Amino acid sequence: MNTQVIGSHIIEIEQTASTNTYTANLLRSKKQVEGTVIIAYNQTAGRGQDQNKWESEPLKNITFSIILYPVFLDPGNQFQLSKAISLGIIDYLKNILPEYHESIKIKWPNDIYVGDKKICGILIQNSITGSCLSDSIIGIGLNVNQSTFKSDAPNPISIKNLTEKELDLKECLSSLCNSLNYRYNQLESHQSEIIKQNYINSLYRFGEWNKYKIDDCILIAKINGISAYGQLLLEDKNGNNYTCNIKEVTYIL
Repeated sequence: MNTQVIGSHIIEIEQTASTNTYTANLLRSKKQVEGTVIIAYNQTAGRGQDQNKWESEPLKNITFSIILYPVFLDPGNQFQLSKAISLGIIDYLKNILPEYHESIKIKWPNDIYVGDKKICGILIQNSITGSCLSDSIIGIGLNVNQSTFKSDAPNPISIKNLTEKELDLKECLSSLCNSLNYRYNQLESHQSEIIKQNYINSLYRFGEWNKYKIDDCILIAKINGISAYGQLLLEDKNGNNYTCNIKEVTYIL
């Protein structure tokens, strides 16, 4: 049974610096309905992983945050939520970009790529109470109708860049919420093995030899998997294994 949680309630705002910051303030003032989506038509200071900025032209893209209460997950399994959200976006993009089906991937931990270009970023902020996740704010920025990117981000791309067509942003949001909701229901119904395998199957560069920077050294390595705690597992050509957190490895394109 696929219960509609994500997108069951939508709050639209014209402009904010960051939907995640806006949502955090909203949660501090009053508990919100689970699955509430806060979408901004102009996000002026969107944030990504490691304090990176997210560029988004007003009225061109989807920039929103989701409020979830994944109390069924213990803190040690919180990366399962990241996997589920990433897969929801992958599902949506594969549906509307069937010709790019094989090149739509998750760049660990949760950037969404088409080929070697970034089309979507995710920022998840979890709060822990006792032995469970009490609430999560899921920030998503999806490049939809923006044609030109002016920031120093190295590799952005949009749906319009790929299709040369403009999409209705409200229809995009509705469809994307449905895809995310399906994966969240899957997670809540403890289908973690399916999510794990689907994530690995969608992982950018999985099993391929590529350049990485680890501990200030550039080496050729391949991704072998993801640890139970969400760390990236790499192996170099000498058989040495590396378990990396987010700031400990750099992809060299």
